[in-house]
Amino acid sequence: MIIKATLKVNGYKADLSPKLLLYKGDVVYIEFTLYNKVLSSINGRNVEKNLPLNALADVKLALRTPNGTETVESMEIIENRVKFRLDVSDVIGVYEFQMICYDGDGCVFHLPPCSYTITDTIE
Repeated sequence: MIIKATLKVNGYKADLSPKLLLYKGDVVYIEFTLYNKVLSSINGRNVEKNLPLNALADVKLALRTPNGTETVESMEIIENRVKFRLDVSDVIGVYEFQMICYDGDGCVFHLPPCSYTITDTIE
């Protein structure tokens, strides 16, 4: 199963759509499409534009869990889409993740953190 989500970054804020709701014990692939939101001026008027992040050489996903932090390596990067395999914890609750992006010039930048929820199954 692949979950597809869009992560839009604007300054120090990141918006994730749709919100991630996972169930304990899930093993899923998550594909993020990343956009960097900027403001530019045209004829004195501010215009909002999305710039794709398409020069990524590597992306890591840092997870903050009740057991500490762990890092997940990206499996695939195509333009501004990044895929991860996620083995979901058995502890229900709200978690945080942060993407760490690397480009071909050796630059490293962190995207603002987002949250996701792990809930109990019916069983």
